[in-house]
Amino acid sequence: MSGDLAGREGFPEFGFKERNMSFRVNTNVASLQSREYLRQTSEVQGKTINRVTSGLRLVASGDDAAGLAIANSFRSEQAVLSQGIRNANDGLSSLQTLDGGINNIGKLLDRARTLATQSASGTFSGDRNVLNSEFSSVIGEIDRQAQSVGLATGGTFAKSLSVFIGGGRTSNGISSTANGSVGVDLSTSTVDAKSLGLKGVLAQGVTSTDIGTGSASTSVSAIVNDSTNRSSTAVSGFSDFYFRGPGFGDGDQIRVAVNLSGSTNVDTLVANINTAIESAGSASTQQATAFRNSGIRAQVITDATGKKSLGFTSASSAFQVSAGDRLSNALLGNVTSTSNPTGLTLTNTVTGGAATAAAATTFGAGGAGTIGVRFQGANLTSAIDISLTVAAGTTIEQALGSLTSAVSANSALQSAGISVQTATAGSALVFANSRGERFEVLASGDLQNRLGLGSFRSSTGAGGTFDYSTVSAATAGSFAAGQTIEFSIGGGPTESLTVGAPATATVADATIALNAAIAENSTLSAAGLRATNDGTVLTLESTTGTKFRIAALGATNAFGFNTAGATSVADAAEVQAGNTTVNSFLGGGVQQTSLLSFSAIRNGDDDQTITLSANDVAGSAQSLSVILRNDTTTRNAGTVDEAIDSINQALQQSNNSTLRQIVAVKDKASAAGAEGIRFTSTLASFNVGIGTNKSNTGIGSQGTIVTAATAGSGSTASVESQAAAERAVTALGEAISKLGTAQAVVGRGQNQFTFAVNLAQSQLTNLAASESRVRDADLAEEAANLTKAGILLQAGISALAQANSAPQQVVSLLRG
Repeated sequence: MSGDLAGREGFPEFGFKERNMSFRVNTNVASLQSREYLRQTSEVQGKTINRVTSGLRLVASGDDAAGLAIANSFRSEQAVLSQGIRNANDGLSSLQTLDGGINNIGKLLDRARTLATQSASGTFSGDRNVLNSEFSSVIGEIDRQAQSVGLATGGTFAKSLSVFIGGGRTSNGISSTANGSVGVDLSTSTVDAKSLGLKGVLAQGVTSTDIGTGSASTSVSAIVNDSTNRSSTAVSGFSDFYFRGPGFGDGDQIRVAVNLSGSTNVDTLVANINTAIESAGSASTQQATAFRNSGIRAQVITDATGKKSLGFTSASSAFQVSAGDRLSNALLGNVTSTSNPTGLTLTNTVTGGAATAAAATTFGAGGAGTIGVRFQGANLTSAIDISLTVAAGTTIEQALGSLTSAVSANSALQSAGISVQTATAGSALVFANSRGERFEVLASGDLQNRLGLGSFRSSTGAGGTFDYSTVSAATAGSFAAGQTIEFSIGGGPTESLTVGAPATATVADATIALNAAIAENSTLSAAGLRATNDGTVLTLESTTGTKFRIAALGATNAFGFNTAGATSVADAAEVQAGNTTVNSFLGGGVQQTSLLSFSAIRNGDDDQTITLSANDVAGSAQSLSVILRNDTTTRNAGTVDEAIDSINQALQQSNNSTLRQIVAVKDKASAAGAEGIRFTSTLASFNVGIGTNKSNTGIGSQGTIVTAATAGSGSTASVESQAAAERAVTALGEAISKLGTAQAVVGRGQNQFTFAVNLAQSQLTNLAASESRVRDADLAEEAANLTKAGILLQAGISALAQANSAPQQVVSLLRG
């Protein structure tokens, strides 16, 4: 026994270690532990019951906060995709409706082409008016149905449509919204008659002149063979027409030289014109490309009385056509009379304000130097300067010969049709424009007015710049007397300034006298002119950057602006003559503004802002502002041609596909009327905001917004004649091709929406599965947990009961 008990606790005599036993009543540790375990088991059982009864693993956010956030994001994306699928299906239904409408329009085109083919037959013996009546109704029905389905120009669906489906992700700078959207652009898929090329823009000549065989006096053959008409052409055997439109306006106008060979009637003439149009559009310039894209074609227009006139059509572009010589003017109906095929003259002349010097007159020491002769207007987009160098011994005949040669050798002036018509010593110079264009001729540096164009000095006397914003006197003046000084502000008419004698013969008092005279002249004051001095000589300058010219009259060099030995003479205004016809015709059936007046901007601080505005195919507002000015920075409004070119260049360089459809053209209300500006476009609508300036110069109607309106009637395909029917057959063939292109876009959109729905449905399914894995409970696992929790709960309750009864056992010790 001793061996078994040795070392055991409680038996020290055997080497056991003693341990004290304790019994406590106040704190029942076993009970506390049992209750805690029971509580935990109860919580587990409660959660398990919730999961089993709800089917969800995540009942409260505390169950798994991170998992709940992920599940909620999945649920949100499912909501977006569910609605997105409905959006796509709605879009698909709309496209299917459009597809059905296009199919029906295709049947209408088939019927129209059948009628055109029937009328195009030379053996047709029926009444073409009956065919044409049905043909016109078919064209009208095409427009009605295109409008009904929303694919007419400006229609409900004639724009870029974007349908948000969802499921996109941000990537490479593209937002999730953009990646989750499907778009189909129907802005160029309109199927009304105009969009299909069956209606368009029509520019028509004078309709009262019959150039058909009905009037032998003004027939094509008579016009082409008229000697006066033929002598007016720039190149023998060719007649010129000029076209202006978006991308080929004013200075970039397109010249179409028509070969007259074989042009014996209206049909052969039209064929030759269209050949020339194709040739002009085949050039490699941007202007030629824009002209080619405009699709302009010549055709014969027959009125209700059978009279035939020349017309030009375009399915897509506004444009203006002008005659370039008397022959083309006659073909456009501008004949001398109904019995005379000679075209009305297009020659416009400018005559010098005074006669040139008498024969053999030399320029002398006071006139030697460089004379500048400036041409502006006549479609010149900027002033063209001709420089003549004359010596003291140069005769007037030599100077006139040099001027004539220089004008003839200048390509810009030749392209503008400007020439020297009369250059005879002792007679006024006469310049001519052969195309009916108005222009101006100005001079600088001819101090003794030998050319009769004025005696304005250049910036350094008989040489230097043509005009200036500051000029200093050549020498110190006598300052002892008054003097008359002429000014031309910004190339404008002569403004005479009489300056009184200075109070004392000093440069300071001369400055005061000049400024006092300028202050009393509203034109010079508005130009910001003032006199200053450096203590010796006077300087005239403009504080606003206005360009000007001066001529100090008389032999007395009172203020130092006379050249030694020169006697300046008064300037006389040039004389304009001609413009006996309106030789330009604008296309009808498009949006045009009223004719806006124009006056040259002369002063440097008279900037004017022109704002052009229009809505694009999506209905978004587009606008562009152009500043017209005439100062040391930019000179783009000295003439109506400069202003038009500046506006058109800004429109084309804007790279705005909407605004580039607008073009500014030069026009006039009558033969003798002033040249103004008209804006035109095939856009559904646009407007022009006219800014103000203090001198009320530039484009008129200042401070207003000019809204364009439909002007004239456009062209419509017809089968009223065999020739018209033949053109209609061709046009309808092209229309069917355009309709197919539009339908292909609609079909592509249907496929896009179908594919998008398939993807969205797949994403929706996978998102639902992903959410389920995070949010839903595994019932098999939860059932096992519930059983486990039940067993633990029963065991815990039993253990807790025993733990609670343990303190009662201590009482037995007290009974002892």
